[in-house]
Amino acid sequence: MFEEFYPLRLQDNCDIQHLLTPEHKQKTFSVNNPAIEVITDFSQVMPVMVTEGVSVDHALERMKSEHVRMLFVTTPAGKFVGVISAQDIAGHKVVVYMQNHGVTRDEVLVSHIMLHKEYLRSLTFDQISHSRVGDIMLTLKNIGDQHLLVVDESELGVKRIRGIISASDVSRKLKVGFDVMAEAKSFAEIEKIITQGRDLII
Repeated sequence: MFEEFYPLRLQDNCDIQHLLTPEHKQKTFSVNNPAIEVITDFSQVMPVMVTEGVSVDHALERMKSEHVRMLFVTTPAGKFVGVISAQDIAGHKVVVYMQNHGVTRDEVLVSHIMLHKEYLRSLTFDQISHSRVGDIMLTLKNIGDQHLLVVDESELGVKRIRGIISASDVSRKLKVGFDVMAEAKSFAEIEKIITQGRDLII
């Protein structure tokens, strides 16, 4: 099996004293940056999914292993039907379902408490392409959601989920807690917090 390979000659590092660093410092991220910079683009990154028939605890474990707080829910055939968040599982939804249906937690499935796609709101990829981060922040603040779906169409006209924008990703890049942004009463106040309140680092 290994006949076509050969071990590489290793070097010693006694005479090396320097580390390579980027020639240009990363530019400051601000509300004026293109909104495209805060989208998780599924043309480049695989969406994290779970099927609707698995238990909520299985879904929660998947979130932990993938370091995400929301999963896309699909049918066994792979059709998108909704989303489920860590908040859905940790909140009252599971307990209410257990009480109303007389079942144990192990019997509560993703399909029982997920948020169906008909209740989700989205932006088009074209909207994102012509917007700034500040526009996204105000949109998230106005609707009170933590996530925004981004949709586009294939060359054949098939609509699909192109990506997702997370409030936590936006606040992390701006180095300002999203709860601080949500409490701000105006965009000017948000901008002031971002430019002067860098001590509010996540």
